[in-house]
Amino acid sequence: MQTEDRATGADTTHVATAGDPGGEPLLLLHGTGPGATGALSFRPLLPGVATYRCIMPDLVGFGHSSHPETLPPGPGPWFRRRVDAVLRLLDDLGLDRVHVAGHSYGARVALELAVHAPERLGRIVLMGAGGTPVKARLGTLTAFYESPSEEAMHALVSAQLSRGDVPGIDDYVKERFAIAVRPEVRRSFQAAMAPGDPAPVYDEPVLAGIPHPVLAVHGKDDGTISPAAGLFLAEHLPHADLHLFADCGHLLQFEVPDRLGALIREFLAAA
Repeated sequence: MQTEDRATGADTTHVATAGDPGGEPLLLLHGTGPGATGALSFRPLLPGVATYRCIMPDLVGFGHSSHPETLPPGPGPWFRRRVDAVLRLLDDLGLDRVHVAGHSYGARVALELAVHAPERLGRIVLMGAGGTPVKARLGTLTAFYESPSEEAMHALVSAQLSRGDVPGIDDYVKERFAIAVRPEVRRSFQAAMAPGDPAPVYDEPVLAGIPHPVLAVHGKDDGTISPAAGLFLAEHLPHADLHLFADCGHLLQFEVPDRLGALIREFLAAA
């Protein structure tokens, strides 16, 4: 895995790359939460998509990317800034069109790209997707900073899993906690979660206008975003397939990385 910082307008976006440099580009967009980053979020999935040029940015306000201090609080301004930086990253990398796989909040970003920059996307994978009228349960995320500790991070992550024996989780918790307690990371997360202008919700009329082939995947035991979100997407996106993983929570890429990777490969290969 290689990392670099790229200029994306007013921001700097930290991006990790892996896989085949000559492969089709696959943009991987991480979810929200204290300490989340692109590389940490998708590391377990990478062997399964190694034939693709995997591009994993830290969204603005996360990890090693910019942490704007003058952006108004609230989900909307931060969401728009993040989407703009992703598009500028594609420009800076010279990529006219990519496949995209978004997890949770990253799926919401992917939907925004599909609506407002459809020509930039090929096929779309939505994993445990946010952004639908199905409300996410974010209490453990927002409560983390009330008393931040490695134990609290472990509880946060465990709440997004269906079982406790997932390989690599202890290392993931340690690495994510180290990022989460950085002052600028905390400030950005709390500003983006503060009351204010909301981020968009993608309802039936909006989804009906998305022309791309879509694969929606969800864990049947997801307690963060109900599988009803995946069903909603499959019902209202005109070209969507849905796969539900049994005995799996919100962090699909950790609980079923091999099966998820195989499913994504099959879907993207149909392009």
